[in-house]
Amino acid sequence: MSAELDMTQYLDLFLQEAAEQLEILEQQTLQLEADPTEERLQVIFRAAHTLKGSSRAMGFANLAQLTHEMENVLDQLRHGTLAVDTTIADALLGCQDTLKAMIEGIAAGEGDKADCSELVAQLQSLSESGSETSTAAAPLASESVTTQKLPDAAVSALLDARKEKPVYHAIVRLQHDCVMKFVRAFMAVTMIQEAGEVLWTCPEREKLEEEEFDQDFELLFHFDGNVEVLAAQMRGISEVERALLVEWTAPSAEPGQPSAPSRAETASPTDSTSLNDSPNEGTKAAGAAKKVETGQTVRVDVSRLDNLMNLVGELVIDRTRIAQIGADLLSKHQDPNIDALAETVGHIARITGDLQDQIMKARMMPIETVFNRFPRVVRDLAQKLGKEVHLELEGGDTELDRSVIEVIGDPLLHIIRNSVDHGLESREERLQAGKPGRGLVKVAARHQENHIVIEIIDDGKGIDVDRIRQKAIEGGHVTKDQVERMSEKEALQLIFNSGLSTATEVSEVSGRGVGMDIVRSNIQRLGGLIDLESTPGVGTRFQLRLPLTLAIIRGLLVSVNNSVYVLPLGSVVETLLVQHSQIQRVNKQEVIVIRGLTMPLVRLRAAFATGEGQLADSDEAYVVVVGLAEKRVGLVVDGLIGEQEVVIKSLSRFCGDVPGVSGATILGDGNVALIVDVNGIVPKEKKEKAWH
Repeated sequence: MSAELDMTQYLDLFLQEAAEQLEILEQQTLQLEADPTEERLQVIFRAAHTLKGSSRAMGFANLAQLTHEMENVLDQLRHGTLAVDTTIADALLGCQDTLKAMIEGIAAGEGDKADCSELVAQLQSLSESGSETSTAAAPLASESVTTQKLPDAAVSALLDARKEKPVYHAIVRLQHDCVMKFVRAFMAVTMIQEAGEVLWTCPEREKLEEEEFDQDFELLFHFDGNVEVLAAQMRGISEVERALLVEWTAPSAEPGQPSAPSRAETASPTDSTSLNDSPNEGTKAAGAAKKVETGQTVRVDVSRLDNLMNLVGELVIDRTRIAQIGADLLSKHQDPNIDALAETVGHIARITGDLQDQIMKARMMPIETVFNRFPRVVRDLAQKLGKEVHLELEGGDTELDRSVIEVIGDPLLHIIRNSVDHGLESREERLQAGKPGRGLVKVAARHQENHIVIEIIDDGKGIDVDRIRQKAIEGGHVTKDQVERMSEKEALQLIFNSGLSTATEVSEVSGRGVGMDIVRSNIQRLGGLIDLESTPGVGTRFQLRLPLTLAIIRGLLVSVNNSVYVLPLGSVVETLLVQHSQIQRVNKQEVIVIRGLTMPLVRLRAAFATGEGQLADSDEAYVVVVGLAEKRVGLVVDGLIGEQEVVIKSLSRFCGDVPGVSGATILGDGNVALIVDVNGIVPKEKKEKAWH
């Protein structure tokens, strides 16, 4: 009695594979429009075929039907009976949108219920138009009783093998809609292997496994039984359309004349190999390709990496704690064991550091995973706006922590959409301005010290600063007097104010008065900085500076009223020791003048209500200059302790979001220190007065 196979246990694996194949489909289809190469068509076809096969295996009929119709169109593109154009590209991308919706429905437990009838009809119409111009299907290659043109040594080896027992040539054709081609090929090879001995295959075994062949594959094998019975058995394999078995004869040709042509003659001799485990002369003569060594990978649940990172963080804390205890003991006692402890602590520190680096690398992901979303968005948006846009992506292999990857996608996407919508002119406007008709949007990422820098550059018309000033006054963001005192760079920063928009009309793309303020707050929540430059008629450049990870950072430890606080080192510009007499007041705001520029001050004592905001009796004060986008603000502290690597622990679970505090860490002496959120402790009015 057979039990029905429970496929739900494979659902997670199916969803992961489907997501990978969909990404391949989208990226390659976007490139196909501009570069319709045979290799790219083959990659797209294989991705669609893989998705169809796994969908059928899981019982998702709608998903399988849509991918099957995609396959039909792609197959005609591969064989040249259809040509790639915008209509076909739009249809394929529309299919991928529907496939994505189906996958999301499956993940939500709703199945593949999305309506795809319109797309199916469109694809069938395209297929029929291609079929009308196509020629009849090619016959089986072996109908001309020819085989791949082998080297003389291979022919000689096969002739020697034929002296022992007959050598037969089999060519098998699978049905066009065969779901799992390798499974059928493997069944045919196994059937022959059980009856005789396989000497040669075309394509080689690795390519059979990867399904890197169309509908036909070939075999040469030893066999001394009833060939008709074997042929009938092979034709009985499910999804085998035809199987032709004939006795192999050595290729012959008149002197100076080539052998009879065949499909397989176009293949390289290295496309053939034996499936035998033991080497033989026939295999060597056929020039079997050396197997390419590839790295081994394993899927790991993200939560496990997060747990490992937390454990490593605890080790870092204990490492610092042990080092502190060792230093305290060494200052009080002279004991050889203390020296041994110091040596052991040093070794633990190195091992912990290496372990931390490895876990960090395991959590790292290339920013390409974010970049891959942009080509489709830019293509669709450019078509909607009637603009010609070239998107250039650089530094996709730059890696950063998964936690940062998850947050930066939407801010980057919003900036890019604004660049295409607001920044780039229409083709006519660009030509009148002496620019190329096609606009450029460039996104580039690179590592810089312990940060990643991302730039979004366009060669559009730039930002109208006067219009920003006008809109800011109309919206009540600033007064006319304040605007007049602003430099052009300071006025540009008004675009990040909530509710400020320079769009002349509200559209689906932008102009609703939201967006850029969310972009800035998301970047600042990551501990990053965002800068903006724009030149009228030339273009605009956004620069984002982000930490590589949000789990372990380097911080500057400062003391405030006998408590220790941590300032993220990425936000620290410089430290100063200023005289009390240098501090002045402008409109009730404490400021200092550094290198001819006025900078506002914020006292951490007052910000965290840890004591009086006045300076101590000393004539000097420590000031830590921190960056807020292009602005600079001085934080007045009681003392500087030094730099240290700290592990960020969230406080929101225990006491909610605290303004000015992004988390906490445990120091080497076991005490808890708060990690300062620079953006949260500087009042808005002081940010607006901060200088660059």
